[in-house]
Amino acid sequence: MKLTVLGLGLISPAGASARDHVFFPRAGAPPPPPSPFVGPDGRRIDARYCPWIRPSQADAGRLLALARGAVAEALAVVPADEAAGIPRFVVTPAPRPGLPEGALSELARALGPAAQRFAGAAGAFAALARIAELLAGGAGGAALLVGVDSYAGVDALAERRRRPESPWLLAPPPPSEGAGALLVASAEQASRWGAAAVGEIVASRHAPGRATDEDDEPVDAVAMTALLRGLPAAAGPIQAVFGQGRAGALRCREWQFTTARCAERLSPSYFDRCLEAEIGELGAAAGVMGLACAFATLRHGAAPAEAGRSFVAWAISRDGTRGIALGAAARTGAGKVAAGAEGALPVMMPLSGAVIARQVEREAFVPPPVEAEEPGDEAWLEEGAGEVGAAAATIGAAAVAAAAVAAANDVAPALPELPRESAPAPAVRLDAGRVTEVTLAGFYASVVDHCAELVAALARDRVEGRRSWLPEAEPRMLRQIDAIVAAGPRALIEVAAFWERWMDDPWKSFAGAISLAAFAGDDALAAIHRAAHLLPQDAEDHAIAVAEALALVERPGLAGLARALSASAHPIARAAGVNLRSMRGELPVEGIGAALADEHDAVVRAGIWACERLPSAQRARFVERLRELCGGASPAVAWSAARVLVIGGEVELVRDEALSARLGLYATELFALAGEPGDWPRLESLLGRHRPTRAALSAVARFGCPASAGWMIQRLDDEALADDAAEALRTLFGPVVEEARELEAGAWREAIAAQRLDPRGRYRGGRALSTAVAAEECASGRLSRVAVEARVDELRARLRLPDAVDVSGFWARAEANLAAFLKMARSRG
Repeated sequence: MKLTVLGLGLISPAGASARDHVFFPRAGAPPPPPSPFVGPDGRRIDARYCPWIRPSQADAGRLLALARGAVAEALAVVPADEAAGIPRFVVTPAPRPGLPEGALSELARALGPAAQRFAGAAGAFAALARIAELLAGGAGGAALLVGVDSYAGVDALAERRRRPESPWLLAPPPPSEGAGALLVASAEQASRWGAAAVGEIVASRHAPGRATDEDDEPVDAVAMTALLRGLPAAAGPIQAVFGQGRAGALRCREWQFTTARCAERLSPSYFDRCLEAEIGELGAAAGVMGLACAFATLRHGAAPAEAGRSFVAWAISRDGTRGIALGAAARTGAGKVAAGAEGALPVMMPLSGAVIARQVEREAFVPPPVEAEEPGDEAWLEEGAGEVGAAAATIGAAAVAAAAVAAANDVAPALPELPRESAPAPAVRLDAGRVTEVTLAGFYASVVDHCAELVAALARDRVEGRRSWLPEAEPRMLRQIDAIVAAGPRALIEVAAFWERWMDDPWKSFAGAISLAAFAGDDALAAIHRAAHLLPQDAEDHAIAVAEALALVERPGLAGLARALSASAHPIARAAGVNLRSMRGELPVEGIGAALADEHDAVVRAGIWACERLPSAQRARFVERLRELCGGASPAVAWSAARVLVIGGEVELVRDEALSARLGLYATELFALAGEPGDWPRLESLLGRHRPTRAALSAVARFGCPASAGWMIQRLDDEALADDAAEALRTLFGPVVEEARELEAGAWREAIAAQRLDPRGRYRGGRALSTAVAAEECASGRLSRVAVEARVDELRARLRLPDAVDVSGFWARAEANLAAFLKMARSRG
């Protein structure tokens, strides 16, 4: 038995296509809408449903709507004039309340006049055996397998509640709904249509078993074991399994027993995906949807590379019938489609290690027209003052009249007669007020918003969270970007709209820029260009975020975008372009000089950072300009210039009183870079002239003088800075105070006094500060990227290592850069 799979279709609360079911669950998107079903006690009953199909009854009409969505996707690869003649094999639930036998028969006929119907999740495997017989006998060249079920209805949920689950067993997934479809054909028919194969089903088996959902007495999985052993031997151990291994105690036990008895057939570390654990219980649709999910997952490269192409998919029906199939996905490459003709299904491979642009079917981005400015508040008030006054007078008179009538007629009407008997509360009812209705386009827009919000949060974690989190946080961020790109034809337009709604948050600008850059096409770059020009003119942090986001991207056209931004008349767009070109190593020396002479501070600072990235010989050309900026620029620009000069060896700037006065609290960082314990009185005097900040506390802690303890302890009384003060004290003196007492000044004074530190030394974590101590701190993974960059600057300044160290890239590259620098630092220290 070999069936060539040409088309896939999937629909469920997780999405409306097979690709959605690959990328949306990986990203945890979208969050399911709140269930509108409630029990007799008024408590919500957890149930998942497709929000673009209004929940009411899980009747034949709802099942038909779900099935038609999956069928349309699976048949998209077939010529339209031949699709109607393909025989249908439909898998439905067994008759139940709300779904009588007649309704199920009508459902099958609606999908195909001569459709054959099978019952239960394992019915998919019986249907595959029947299809194989027909194709082998020459009765046809292709067949469509459809599975559908829904629990998103009052009767279906009420029937489930009559069979409560044991509190002592593994809880099943929440009830859900869905449909799946597979278009299978002979190799000859596939060739005639010119359709590329998604994969092939090599074998399918099914058999009854003892344990059922009505009597789940533990058994030793004899039936499933025999089915697995009856499959043809693969080239090696099976590396991927798609089934119901986390969908309730019966199915979990069945597969565990089977794998224990057939260990030789399975790799010890096989990839296991349970679609029902991700989106909810699928009932009779689980078998077909599991097969379709297997092909889609492997085809789009969403399984580990070692999973290979072969897999098994299995399911168990409510009546205990077991079914299993062996399949193999077609080989595909990143960004390509399987070899074949125009009907090939598009393949979108997941991101890994870098952001690249993917080509997907979508609408082009067209910038919306500029809206006319609305009149200001003052004009509105003037125009409407007379109308508001007149309305208020009218309302006031009406209120007085109503009060007079109420006072004259203060006898309330009689209450309705109470019923003689209380009607029993329904087991399940639909609360119309809790129904969430959206269009399919609105559903995809919610996916984009949800994932873009998470990209922004994870981008912030990359900078402000512990570096030890990055190996998990960055792949999660890439999964969100994958889901955004896969989110329907308007995805790019929705990302652009998301960014424009959040022009006050630099992390949202990061999310918007990196997500837009993940779409292939010049219009994606045009959307980034447009959004950069909508940013406020004082939004320097956005310019930094946009440049860092785009520096993580590898795609054609990015160099042209960077040049266009750097030549823009908009200062923030210009700063972002200078930053990006510098980070990519594409900014010429003349461009750096122009940036250093710019009239806007954000562009000048971008030029200073570009200067820092130059080799020492070229950097020397700009030393005089950097000194000029120290003397007459704004504090932020003067600090950036002074930092580069101090790291380059001009440590005497630390004791320049005029510069310190100009820099304000920025000067505290100069003391951390190159100050000595004897400089504490000057630093303390500087701190006394300004309101303390979190950054100042960090700089004082890294300065490392024990005499600063009193100043930091005083900050424990400041509610806004108490936690930052405790962190600064830990940085300098180590974790000498238990966590529960970290905000107690007395506890710190006692612990510090017990350490007996030399006031003439510098310390870090209670140890004498040295290159080895600082390097160990950087390599620990406990620090954020911001904290690591500050300590790297210290090492560069004190060891005379002026070359820039980039730790802003993805974790693997940044970690390699950091490790190389720390190795050099240890050799010099």
